[in-house]
Amino acid sequence: MSMMRPNTSARTVCVSCLGRSRLFSTTIYHRTQQKSDASPSPPPRAGYARLTNRGLISITGVDSTTFLQGLITQNMLITNDPNHATRRTGSYTAFLNSQGRVLNDAFLYPLPQADRASPDDPAWLIEVDKNEVASLMKHLKKHKLRAKLKLRALEDGERTVWSSWKDDEQPRWAAYNLETPPASPFSPSSAIAGCIDTRAPGFGSRLITPGAEDLRSHVPDGTQVAGSEVGFEAYTVRRILHGIAEGQSEIIRESALPLECNMDMMKGIDFRKGCYVGQELTIRTHHTGVVRKRILPVQLYTGDQSALASADMPVYDPSVELSLPPSGSSIYKISTRRTRSAGKLLGGIGNIGLALCRLEQMTDITLTGERTQYIPEHEFKLSWPAAEEGSDHQEPEEVKIKALVPSWMRDFILSGGVRKNTRNREAEEGYRARELLEQLEEEESLRQKE
Repeated sequence: MSMMRPNTSARTVCVSCLGRSRLFSTTIYHRTQQKSDASPSPPPRAGYARLTNRGLISITGVDSTTFLQGLITQNMLITNDPNHATRRTGSYTAFLNSQGRVLNDAFLYPLPQADRASPDDPAWLIEVDKNEVASLMKHLKKHKLRAKLKLRALEDGERTVWSSWKDDEQPRWAAYNLETPPASPFSPSSAIAGCIDTRAPGFGSRLITPGAEDLRSHVPDGTQVAGSEVGFEAYTVRRILHGIAEGQSEIIRESALPLECNMDMMKGIDFRKGCYVGQELTIRTHHTGVVRKRILPVQLYTGDQSALASADMPVYDPSVELSLPPSGSSIYKISTRRTRSAGKLLGGIGNIGLALCRLEQMTDITLTGERTQYIPEHEFKLSWPAAEEGSDHQEPEEVKIKALVPSWMRDFILSGGVRKNTRNREAEEGYRARELLEQLEEEESLRQKE
């Protein structure tokens, strides 16, 4: 495919180009005279967005930390701390059912000191899909029993959830994600909570502010928050380009598995913590299983696959007008006979989307020593019944789909993920311990000779 000069009326973008302001264009798509209302503009290099799709639950009381420790995939305690101190940072996490399926993806934040009834009592904010607040409240109350804590769903406008980013630049307060004091870049009297969004490298930060005012009224410093406010759709495009699923329209409640949703590589699971609801299947898959399906960003297109840009991320073109199939539509290889489903579409905007894909069928990733079904020339499609408009014999609609593996996902999968990294870390620590022991023994032997 040849590169074309950027067009001010039809801009295209991929995630690797967001930080370099490079514009890509393809020739395979049908270009319309006017931009579709359903396709927002590409996200800017730096900016922030109000996440109107997220709701908040507060949990306060002396038992709140212990209570959450038994329900979420993240560790509420600082790892390897001999005093078992409570973590002081926000984090990405998930609530599972007893079968190890995802109930809700969530972010968890320590409630700012300024909003606590007692500075010494633990208190937390849970950020979750806004449509799932009632369901999660019911789940929490079911497990509350006699625990000394209070649960409350926050009202609209009481607090606001934000995503903030600045491509190709690590925030100055990146230390917020480390378990070392200070726990927050904001003063203890600040009413702002937040954390680094670890779901993809350089994806940005998450912030919770009081009230419904603009983020700038709370964080005027441009070193902490860059750019200006953009629409929620721009955040969604950016999230899809990074391969991040969010909410129960994409992470299907009581169906999705946390490792298939990439929560292991997104630092949403602590595999060394104690028991929690759904831990058994998650740990067993982590230690002994192979994750054959993963949520990946996908390119939606028509025409010839060879004309697609050779990149590991989708190319977003807001001028492309494509009909999107219903969420959950099955993906099939284009062939003369009916084949096994290769995955399912979870959602999309314009010519990009997210899909749960069989890795060894839709990508060149090899998980075992066995032969894979992947052939580069094979194409995949989504088909669905056409909308009825007075005719019972309309042809079904169809669009082609190509799965792409971002570099950080590929590196994680091929390196063995958390399991192999943990083994390497343990082996290195063991080697250092043996080396230290040998050194001490040698020093003791020399001292005895003297």
